[in-house]
Amino acid sequence: MPPPCGPKGHYSLIDYFHNESNIRGIKMNSEKFTSASKVCEFVNNNPDHAIEILNNFDIDFCCGGFKTLEQACGEKGLDHEQILSQLVDDSKKSADVVDWALLDTTDLVDHIVGVHHMYLKETFPKLDGLMEKVINAHGENHPELFDLQKVVRSLRADLEPHMMKEENILFPMIKSLDGSLESAPAHCGSVANPIRVMMADHEHAGMILEKIKTMTNNYSPPEDACETYRLLFKTLKQIEADLLLHVHKENNLLFPQALSQVA
Repeated sequence: MPPPCGPKGHYSLIDYFHNESNIRGIKMNSEKFTSASKVCEFVNNNPDHAIEILNNFDIDFCCGGFKTLEQACGEKGLDHEQILSQLVDDSKKSADVVDWALLDTTDLVDHIVGVHHMYLKETFPKLDGLMEKVINAHGENHPELFDLQKVVRSLRADLEPHMMKEENILFPMIKSLDGSLESAPAHCGSVANPIRVMMADHEHAGMILEKIKTMTNNYSPPEDACETYRLLFKTLKQIEADLLLHVHKENNLLFPQALSQVA
């Protein structure tokens, strides 16, 4: 997370993000990456490859994306040079990746809504149906499913109003700043405050995801699981993967871009 904000912190969100290396997902050649590069920069440069490696080592790239690779590895007791060598392997770079790291603010907002918000809106109702079917078939032998259902519902209850606030309030404010430097100072406080709230929401959603991951034994269905049971766990794993990338794009790209326009 960014440093503390407000009167008790050393500087605000705007101060934190108003730094050339923090503002934009600048593409770099892999040989320019070092252990001092931020975790989020590896994801911006080669998303699929970096996310796979970072997930394998349980390194947070969304809410913790502004940590350096060395710092993130140190917290996990990992060899940062070994992980760096895997991250900069250009042979794993996909040529078909949508270059969302270089989108301007308005296009990035539209991308997030059209891809990630739409995915969750379509998937949550299906997930509810899957959960009910699995509980009806396996609840007697697997009573832990009832607790899982409560946690999954809490994730939906958190994210649906969160997305609504972004689409109806924050994202229109951010779009109004794109290319409008003259009006930026008037929006300074009003944009920073909802961004701070959205980032706190992201942290909370991340904690719920961790709980789901633990309750499902890393999305590993039991031996007696039917195909619907397996599909439920597969869907939960897909939601986690999509949400982590979703939060990365907001925390580490969109929000810094927006705040840089009002600094």
